[in-house]
Amino acid sequence: MREAPSQIEVGFSGKNAAEIIQNIMEKEDVNQKVLAERMGCVRQNVSQMLNRGKTNMRYDSFYQMVEALGYEVILRKK
Repeated sequence: MREAPSQIEVGFSGKNAAEIIQNIMEKEDVNQKVLAERMGCVRQNVSQMLNRGKTNMRYDSFYQMVEALGYEVILRKK
């Protein structure tokens, strides 16, 4: 029987999507310029996504940022 790979879960919370991304960026010591390079866009795009994310960030933008930071989005039933 194969063992399941060990997994460490780190939860991030925030008032909105932008705050969650900013918390991860802080933890990973990544600034907007570095995140933009990883995403293949310019820093201004990241800034706009984060500013819009305070009220309403598109899921695909959130997902792309999370992936570029080396994380994954996991949804689970409470």
